[in-house]
Amino acid sequence: MKERLKDPFLWAGFGGLLYQVLNVNGVVVPQGLWDLGLDLLSYACIGVGVVSGYRGKEV
Repeated sequence: MKERLKDPFLWAGFGGLLYQVLNVNGVVVPQGLWDLGLDLLSYACIGVGVVSGYRGKEV
């Protein structure tokens, strides 16, 4: 299950679905703000992946 949650296409699908649900309910998110939010989320996921793989200095 953890491996499936790391799939970027899954997150892209969730992002698209959330955007459509918000639009249907009358919440209009400006495209620039939406892009900024997705960029920040993707950078955070990349950073967590890099930090979790870091093992420190091998002595």
